[in-house]
Amino acid sequence: MEKIKVSLGEIVEATGESLPTVHAAIKCGHLRTFLVGRRRYARPNDVRAWIDHLQSESDAGRPIAYRARSITERRA
Repeated sequence: MEKIKVSLGEIVEATGESLPTVHAAIKCGHLRTFLVGRRRYARPNDVRAWIDHLQSESDAGRPIAYRARSITERRA
């Protein structure tokens, strides 16, 4: 049976993006996720949609650069 949900760690592994980048994409609404208890997951199709979005923006000359949180944002 094919996986129907993937963890954030698996998203990092599959995409090669960093965990902070994945968190930023979630915060921006670019990557759709859901909670099971305290753990966050995404459907594989939502991960593909996020990558497709990144590619389409790049192809249009608008590459997305997720900004790292500042120290004050991290403490809040």
